[in-house]
Amino acid sequence: MPKVLFYTGTAFCLFLALISAAEAARELRDGALAFAALPAGPYALWTIVVAFFSGLAIAALFLRMAALLAARNLFAAFVALLAVTAATFTLAAVLFLQWRMTALDAVPVAGIGTTLDEIHFAAIMALGFFVSLSILSLRPYFSIQASRFLSALVFFPMPLFALIVSQEMFLRTSTAPLPASSPASRVFFAVLALLFVSIAVHSIRHRHLFLEMTNLRELLDSRVDPGSRHGRPIGGVAFDS
Repeated sequence: MPKVLFYTGTAFCLFLALISAAEAARELRDGALAFAALPAGPYALWTIVVAFFSGLAIAALFLRMAALLAARNLFAAFVALLAVTAATFTLAAVLFLQWRMTALDAVPVAGIGTTLDEIHFAAIMALGFFVSLSILSLRPYFSIQASRFLSALVFFPMPLFALIVSQEMFLRTSTAPLPASSPASRVFFAVLALLFVSIAVHSIRHRHLFLEMTNLRELLDSRVDPGSRHGRPIGGVAFDS
């Protein structure tokens, strides 16, 4: 991948880690959840733009990890590809909804605000699911290339998000457009902060994996089985087992 895209994605990983840690601390202080441009502020539009491009840069890092994983585990690579793509599209949908909601604040229209709030609430829950799934789907990559700590840490976002959804379904119903703050959401953001710091450090330490060109010919060249009498190749592709 290009150097500019790699270092931009790494920088945004650190930025997202700081934002997640700040959100966990803010929830402890104020007892309310915030995301991107909500609650609305004076720089709402710029917040939406920064959130969109940070999501794209981090998605590029994840897609590179999925490409590196393809030679070992093709199924996991496809799952990661689909999950990251879904998370990126959901993030774009959430941010477009926020842009529309902030635009309608200046010109209120009866009935539309409530509808957008409910759609935004559902989109936020979908975004949390796909982000958690994207991180979990890359666990085979982290188990090969990263430490045991990082490969174990990727398990936590999905159960924490499932706990948040269970609380919304069975214990309480939050007022749209954002879920209510809870201990599970605070731990969720704290885990995301730790995860994205670890991913940024891993990416810098293994930057040669991200920056070097992928040699497809080496993947497609067949390998010779030395135990075979006639030296026949093993299969048609040289994927490692």
